Amino acid sequence: MAERLLIRALKGGKSTKIVTLNGKNMTKMPSMLEKLPGLKTLDLQNNRIPKVCPEISTLTQFQDLKLREFYCEGNPLFLKQPVNAVKHEDIWSLQEITSRFIMNQLAEKNPFLMQAIEWYPQVRNIISQGRKCAICGKSFLTIWLECVEFFPPSKNWKISRNLQLVPLRILICSYKCFNQRNPNLFGIAQV
Repeated sequence: MAERLLIRALKGGKSTKIVTLNGKNMTKMPSMLEKLPGLKTLDLQNNRIPKVCPEISTLTQFQDLKLREFYCEGNPLFLKQPVNAVKHEDIWSLQEITSRFIMNQLAEKNPFLMQAIEWYPQVRNIISQGRKCAICGKSFLTIWLECVEFFPPSKNWKISRNLQLVPLRILICSYKCFNQRNPNLFGIAQV
């Protein structure tokens, strides 16, 4: 139901100003919001969304939506409550190691790999699912750690008084990067 409403909004294209998905039992942010540059009001109240995690990859891109109104009350948003984590060594599969190497070499425009990748559509398909680490900016395939960064809503947004921080989904590639994070970034833990 929510997906159909968003697809209808996308058909409105740049002219879509309001997306209301209040009480649609959604468990995650809708994707494709960046395709609505004219979006001014986003209403996600009364769903089951734990974090602001659109397919938009960075906090800057989310804030660039130029929203005037953002409503997310009635969702079980993560709280900013740190817990201690046990350090785990980074143990990656051969596919992860190879994928990271290839994706990072392609990002550096390695001419040999740029040409060779054309001959391997299966490899292209695998690495097309890669993500960028929010800390170091390098590519990775398997999500090593999912975090949330709490940011204050834009001063231009019309919001309820009790919304002080919004949790945004952030992906990190390694424990090394996790240790370099800013103090407003928290790993998501099952407690």
